[in-house]
Amino acid sequence: MGELAPRASHSGDVKILETFLASNPSVEYIRYQWIDYSGLLSARVATKSFALSLGRKDSSLTTPSPILTALIIDNSVQFEDIEVGQDELFADWSSLKVCHYAPKHAMVMCFVKEGGQKDGKDFRRCPRSRLQELCSTVKGKHDLDFLVGMEVEFCMFDESSGTPKPVNMVAHTYSAASINNNYLPIVEEIVECIQKVGIEVRQFHSEGDPGLFEISTQPMAPLQSADALVYCHETIRNISRKHGLHGTVYPKPFEKLSGVGSHIHLSMSRLDKQENFLAGLLENWRALAAFYMPNYDSNLRVRPEERVFWSLQNRIATHRKIKDGHWELRSVDATANPYLAMTAILTAGIIGFEKEKSLNMKDPKKLVFKGMEDDEATDLGILHKMPTSLKAAIDSLKLADELKDALGPELIDRYVKVKTKEEENFGKLIGSERRELSMRVF
Repeated sequence: MGELAPRASHSGDVKILETFLASNPSVEYIRYQWIDYSGLLSARVATKSFALSLGRKDSSLTTPSPILTALIIDNSVQFEDIEVGQDELFADWSSLKVCHYAPKHAMVMCFVKEGGQKDGKDFRRCPRSRLQELCSTVKGKHDLDFLVGMEVEFCMFDESSGTPKPVNMVAHTYSAASINNNYLPIVEEIVECIQKVGIEVRQFHSEGDPGLFEISTQPMAPLQSADALVYCHETIRNISRKHGLHGTVYPKPFEKLSGVGSHIHLSMSRLDKQENFLAGLLENWRALAAFYMPNYDSNLRVRPEERVFWSLQNRIATHRKIKDGHWELRSVDATANPYLAMTAILTAGIIGFEKEKSLNMKDPKKLVFKGMEDDEATDLGILHKMPTSLKAAIDSLKLADELKDALGPELIDRYVKVKTKEEENFGKLIGSERRELSMRVF
């Protein structure tokens, strides 16, 4: 698809920054943020005067290269990939928000231009650029729009004793403790902080275990929804810390308690192609797990023998159909890079859309808690099981030729390398060590 040119996409947008700073005089610092292939959020913090200077000259911040793929979760560096030269961070000022959890700071999401990539491929590994480009392309080519709403699950826990422990809440199930618990004011503060920057929250409630909550956001365009998710996660971590707690979106904070997901509500405008789109998702869902369940322990949320299937208003299905053109994607967790995961998911659906793939899978029309017999699954056209390890997901991705071709070798080859190294390193650790490492950053 050629090079996306972030310079052009926000040329003149420095006016947004100037207006923003005039309206928010308490802001002194701008966090230039990006998320790498391990799902880690990073930032360079610029003074507001320096940010204004960069913006007025349409200049970038520079970093070592390749900033997107050199680091993994356990803090190890892939030295063999370090390149001479530098990467550049181009601020997308339309994403600028006050960090109400740190009021002297504002944050802006960045496009990453890789110095080592030539021939118009400078932005081909940048997840945020790729998501913007994909949505723009399918809008122009197919008049196809998407909306994405997020279910932001998180767990607050106490580590004041040095050992992570669930907070002390009355035993309950699902929403029973949404009102009568000591942590409601903290959740309210998180929600208010999120809403102050224009991210509309629909509802929030307790989940099934102590300290586990969910916040649901209003649907937005995919890029804006991913930006909003980043802001939500940072708000959760910072407000929890303010109250002496640790807030995490790690998939399995405690072995005996429920998992933490990050369900996506995805809707599309072209209802005439909804079955083709869904067919592309289902066909590639096992391979896509490398993007939407990318942590070594993401599989701890997967039920034994769990199948990949769609079903109308069925919360056990991987793809719960809400109504025509609207699905809840229930397998996703928050260790994913939201830009990468959304790019890969939409790409899989678009493959089905463009190739007019037939939806041959039938709705089981029942809850499937303990797996499904092979004969029944075959009769329904249910062909795949969820991967039960990161390695299995990576292996499936390696075999997904259509998906790999659509995403391109620049992205796929480096992503597989990063995740393979992560899988090898984390496989040498025991569960508590992996959990401690991951909960430090997620």
